[in-house]
Amino acid sequence: MNTRFIWSFAKFCGIAGLKENPWGIIANILTPVCLLVIIFLLSGGKLVSYAVVGGVVAIIASTTLACTGNAAVFRIEIKMQDLIVSTKVHILDYVSAFTVSSIASATPGIAFFTILSIVFGLFTPLRFATTLVVILLLSVATTSIAVFVGGKIKYTIGMWSISGILSAVMTLLPPTFYPYAVLPKPVLYLFSLSPITPAAVILQGVYGLGKVDNVMWFVLVGEVLLYLALVRTFGTWREK
Repeated sequence: MNTRFIWSFAKFCGIAGLKENPWGIIANILTPVCLLVIIFLLSGGKLVSYAVVGGVVAIIASTTLACTGNAAVFRIEIKMQDLIVSTKVHILDYVSAFTVSSIASATPGIAFFTILSIVFGLFTPLRFATTLVVILLLSVATTSIAVFVGGKIKYTIGMWSISGILSAVMTLLPPTFYPYAVLPKPVLYLFSLSPITPAAVILQGVYGLGKVDNVMWFVLVGEVLLYLALVRTFGTWREK
């Protein structure tokens, strides 16, 4: 693992973005907060805990999946990927760099929803530590998907629509903001093709919002390995 490259890339794409584009912080938080308000109003506050827990998952998912467009721009428009390929950097280093930069970009949103979890009486140190583990695993899985898809995009026109569609489908369909128990088992297993589903199920169990499903830990870790293998084997890296 090329830690020097990963850290430099994260400062360039993630940390610098927090300083130069504070509106991006608001953009990352806005949709989950709007959904939280809507859920609070429609459920009379009964489902607000799901929105608080799901908000962290949604922020991580949307931030990492936005790397789809970045990966395409770096490869097609500014040819940054060609420069990186010419060094000793591996494609998994590239995925790791995007992952770290995405987590850095999502940090204000994570902090905001952590404060909300304290306000609504959901926070404990153990729950928070488990959340961080889930965030890391989810970030790696979704970033791998984003880099893989971004590598297959041929034209930059309309590419941001692809990341938007990915984010909407993979975040809103899974039980991110609602109890996973309402889903029939076949549907839950189908939605589990998205790593966001096992992440949401795990956190609902950890926060006492649903039955603990330890199988989903294996599903999430398995998807991390699967999508890393996918981008490593079939991802676009050294182009002819």
